[in-house]
Amino acid sequence: MFALVAVLLANADGRSGIALARLIAVRADRRVTVGIMFGAFLINALVAAFAGSVANRMIGPGIAALFVALALLSAAVAILWRSKAEPAEGLADASAAELGVQLLANQFGDRSHFLIGALAATSGAGQWAAAGGLVGWTLAMLPFLAFGPALAEQRAALLLRWVAAAILVLWGIRTALGAFGLIG
Repeated sequence: MFALVAVLLANADGRSGIALARLIAVRADRRVTVGIMFGAFLINALVAAFAGSVANRMIGPGIAALFVALALLSAAVAILWRSKAEPAEGLADASAAELGVQLLANQFGDRSHFLIGALAATSGAGQWAAAGGLVGWTLAMLPFLAFGPALAEQRAALLLRWVAAAILVLWGIRTALGAFGLIG
């Protein structure tokens, strides 16, 4: 459940939803493109979850909590950091294999996967962190797929981005303070 909420908040800026909406607008194989995008996310999520589960056996709970705090705080920064969207036209004529490799590489080390790995490190239940992350990522993408990329520039979406970042910052600070035993 933590992974679902954390990944949902971390993707409040709609970057993945906007990228997918732009990609399916320029490609003829829309279902294949959506499947490849989800497959790329899931592969990266499983790798992050496995790494987090391995880390769970190697590090103590305090270090794992600090890892989660770092992941939450970096996700908050990523939400507020305005990056230029990659044009989808470059992938319009790519084969399914080329698209898969490109999307897999683009998502490697993404904030969602960093959160999934960190949360898996706290519990060792990587499969649940990956599943929750996938659901949270999907829920965050749905409004941008339904209403288009222009939704991200609406005042309510900007406010939601700031609220999500604030929640992630507060959650990260609380987690870090708990790791040092300053709060219970």
